[in-house]
Amino acid sequence: MSGLSRIALALLLTAMPAVAAAQEPRIEVRLPAPAAHATESPFTRSAGLLREPMSGLLRSGFPARIRYKIERWAAGGFADDLRATREWNVIVRYDQLASVFTVVRVFRGTATQLGQAATIGGADSIVARLTRTPMPPPRRGERSYYTLTIELEMLSLSDLDELEHWLRGEFRPAVRGERNPGTAVTRGIRTLLVRLLGGEKRRYEARSPTFTP
Repeated sequence: MSGLSRIALALLLTAMPAVAAAQEPRIEVRLPAPAAHATESPFTRSAGLLREPMSGLLRSGFPARIRYKIERWAAGGFADDLRATREWNVIVRYDQLASVFTVVRVFRGTATQLGQAATIGGADSIVARLTRTPMPPPRRGERSYYTLTIELEMLSLSDLDELEHWLRGEFRPAVRGERNPGTAVTRGIRTLLVRLLGGEKRRYEARSPTFTP
């Protein structure tokens, strides 16, 4: 067994107990006060997303991308109608040299650093902050509710290069054929580890109570 294969196996065996012990994140859509239903947008919250095995993968150099999508639906009739949608991303990456996690929110092409933390718990607390995303308000008297969908995935190796370019202000994706993220063997083992550890992609959903402004 090669040295690289032994390292991969050791990482996998180390992470297996954490996979079994992982708990589900807490996802919620919180409505504004009843008097503000017709004018203010809801809050969203997602706590516990960066638990094992995600934290181990983050420390190993795999940034996490968290995709958020909130939708407002009109309830009633034969079928509910989709009225409004907003989407954004949160990127969490670990700088091994500085030993710090950085959390960045990307909304409508604008990146905003939400904070930095020395621990995975601190990074998760940043991600878990209540967030209000502006949305068109429902009409008065329209029975409505919100749904929140979250997809968490570890970035692929090609995504890593594009993320580095993006964060440096180079908004064009890297030209295909000019990337050099490592040998085919290294790419294959790292991708396999992500999949075996259950960190390739996870999806969570939440729904608010129905309300009438």
